[in-house]
Amino acid sequence: MWFPMTRRKFLAWGGAAVSASLLHSVAHSQAPELKPLRIGVAVPAQSGQLAMRASITDYVGQAGRMGAIFAESQIGELAYEGGWDLKILHANTPSPEAALRAGERLIERGDICALVGGIGEGQAEVLSEIAEKARIPFFNVGSSLDALRHARCSRYTFHIEASEAMYLDAMVAWYASHGLRRWSVIHEDSDHGRALHARSLRSIGTHGLGSEIVGAVSVFKEQPNYRNEINAIRSFSPDVVLVLASEIDQISIIGQMEGAGLDVPAVTLPTTISQTRDYLSAVRKYLPATNPRNRVALWETTLQSDGGDVFNETFLMRFGQPADPTAWAAYHAIKMIFESVEATGTLNSSELIAYLENPSTVFEVSKGTGVSFRPWDHQLRQPLYVIEVDQELVWVRADITTHVGLARFAAMVPNVDSGGDALARLDQFGDGPEDSLCRL
Repeated sequence: MWFPMTRRKFLAWGGAAVSASLLHSVAHSQAPELKPLRIGVAVPAQSGQLAMRASITDYVGQAGRMGAIFAESQIGELAYEGGWDLKILHANTPSPEAALRAGERLIERGDICALVGGIGEGQAEVLSEIAEKARIPFFNVGSSLDALRHARCSRYTFHIEASEAMYLDAMVAWYASHGLRRWSVIHEDSDHGRALHARSLRSIGTHGLGSEIVGAVSVFKEQPNYRNEINAIRSFSPDVVLVLASEIDQISIIGQMEGAGLDVPAVTLPTTISQTRDYLSAVRKYLPATNPRNRVALWETTLQSDGGDVFNETFLMRFGQPADPTAWAAYHAIKMIFESVEATGTLNSSELIAYLENPSTVFEVSKGTGVSFRPWDHQLRQPLYVIEVDQELVWVRADITTHVGLARFAAMVPNVDSGGDALARLDQFGDGPEDSLCRL
């Protein structure tokens, strides 16, 4: 349930920034010369009329852009007070080719100190390479590919988005704790699909609480019919089916499971698209019986703890829609860049990177304690969230209450607020230094 923002919360979070902006013009003539702090944000976003979209990733890209705009407005005055002139330079990147052009243009003409993006297939890889050539930090807010944390890692790339390994470990741990122990896996017949399948076996072996794999099948991307694979899954008699496929194929696979009368819970690999409220609404419509009631997410807009309520409510007031995970990720990428610049007093990339990867550097991102970058692969160690989808809520796209109420926070995985060593608990999920192929 969404709780309206109180006046006290508003003043604590955003009111000070609004008041400061009113005084800005008065004090400007007396202010010292500001140092430029320019950050490039390259994401797919809406272009032209609202109904015209560049690609399916436009939904999450637009959320990322709003998160960056929100960061500029909230952090801009803090930067000003510290002697920095914060400017966010935006570029629309509907494709990897557009990301290549935009990233190079932002670096050549924008004089940016850091780059934020990675939403959409192939874009994180392109922007990571551009940032490495330019020797500036790149913050990946959209790609969970494990390969970017292993053989394709970069000293200049930092990952706000969780890795596939983190999502898999969190999913298996939570479902196994609820008694689902016989797992079947559906994965793509591709190099990436086979890598995900192999990693899922590790997750089930490590976090499955005695779970076992009772069978697996492979499918092709955009395969029209899954009859044979569903019959094979039925013969395995699993407690749960782990679906490692794209967000579109997830709908087709689970829909055909429902049509075939296979009454087994399905667990789906999260993507930036499948974590949006629009996607959750669509899946409820097309999969009324088998839509997964619980999903793992990077962020949840009904969070009330660790300052999450203030972030969510202020974002909702500003944009009239809830903060999807990419909005949270883009906002905190920019916040981390500013805090790193403020702490080091420089835009020098070597010093910024050293600060970011220092084990003692911890960031406040409304996720509790111990949130920092792993020095071996630059993945942000952080808890994830289990959300519960409200299957009965009547979806009205123009009603903001519907958007917020479509799902609710159910659990933090792992629960870093339960005491003990938060760092060790967070590092249980995802690939550790002994598993990493990254050489920074």
